[in-house]
Amino acid sequence: MNHPFGKEEAASQKQLFGFFCECLRRGEWELAQACVPQLQEGQGDIPKRVEDILQALVVCPNLLRCGQDINPQRVAWVWLLVLEKWLAREKKLLPVVFRRKLEFLLLSEDLQGDIPENILEELYETLTQGAVGHVPDGNPRRESWTPRLSSEAVSVLWDLLRQSPQPAQALLELLLEEDDGTGLSHWPLQNALVDLIRKALRALQGPDSVPPGVVDAIYGALRTLRCPAEPLGVELRLLCEELLEACRTKGSPLREERLLSCLLHKASRGLLSLYGHTYAEKVTEKPPRATASGKVSPDHLDPERAMLALFSNPNPAEAWKVAYFYCLSNNKHFLEQILVTALTLLKEEDFPNLGCLLDREFRPLSCLLVLLGWTHCQSLESAKRLLQTLHRTQGPGCDELLRDACDGLWAHLEVLEWCIQQSRCCKSLLNLPGQVSTVSVQYS
Repeated sequence: MNHPFGKEEAASQKQLFGFFCECLRRGEWELAQACVPQLQEGQGDIPKRVEDILQALVVCPNLLRCGQDINPQRVAWVWLLVLEKWLAREKKLLPVVFRRKLEFLLLSEDLQGDIPENILEELYETLTQGAVGHVPDGNPRRESWTPRLSSEAVSVLWDLLRQSPQPAQALLELLLEEDDGTGLSHWPLQNALVDLIRKALRALQGPDSVPPGVVDAIYGALRTLRCPAEPLGVELRLLCEELLEACRTKGSPLREERLLSCLLHKASRGLLSLYGHTYAEKVTEKPPRATASGKVSPDHLDPERAMLALFSNPNPAEAWKVAYFYCLSNNKHFLEQILVTALTLLKEEDFPNLGCLLDREFRPLSCLLVLLGWTHCQSLESAKRLLQTLHRTQGPGCDELLRDACDGLWAHLEVLEWCIQQSRCCKSLLNLPGQVSTVSVQYS
């Protein structure tokens, strides 16, 4: 091939681009991938043309020339990874819909025997049109604008949760896209899942036998709910109350530990907080008050008294769980709340309860609390009781620096107490002649 003088590099890149296209036509994917890094550094319109080809390979996998043993969706996934690297070098982001559509096609291969073909087509069409039930401007009146799944499709998804929980969860996570800050509780698919979970919970408590897989379906549906932030709808508040009631019912197949593990992910932090809020209300026996809007309004106990009551529980596991939920529902760090509670008890000179609060897991905080609360002692006796309660009972595991500081305070107290005793003795000696004369007068 003849190269024009002075344009050898451009001619070589053009030849490489032609070789790249020929490899794609023949299905030689590895050779084609090897050409991509150099083509990205090409001149003119070559990089733009290569990027368009890469996007076409990802978007239209069914048009790829593959052998009988090669899956076109899997080949498209390889080119998706190549496209991600290409866009990363250009400091661009891969459109999320590319990955989601390809993930759906790969997942649907394993679900063809479990989901009818017409339902798969409906799910794919819904996925390509946008998020299921997503409200673009947060206006409920526009909820009809979004694509909806038919009741038959929702029923098939629930049956799939009962029979194959993991593939069903992966499918639901694709249909319920990530949070973008709008009101997620108004999504039609999510509302349908919440209704099905509540219906299943009522079936668990009923007299009739429950179909197999219902408990796994509840766990799987909870893992897919998207509730990252408040405000949350009334339906989710009722769901948390019914979940708590089902877990606390004797003989219930639901296990709270596993239920909570389903909610411990970023997309469901709002639902976890709401569950903790409901749990804290039930444990503290404060019934919720209904407002005019129909939502539940909390009526908390005094935070310090609540924390003291929680850690007075002889069951450590129960105390920690309730304290976690209580602090989560009040947006407080539990260590900060413990210190605030201890300082409140110190100011009130309630040393028995103070010692009870810091008797177990929080014993290492005792010396720190002595230093923080030292200025709140109103008398020598108060300071002495504080040190006797929190410092003199410390074990060898206490922080050495804090222990030395508390030892210094104890020494200061001993010196001060000796000075007061000596002052009283001197005062008694100075008043001795007057006392003798008074006795003489009384004897006369």
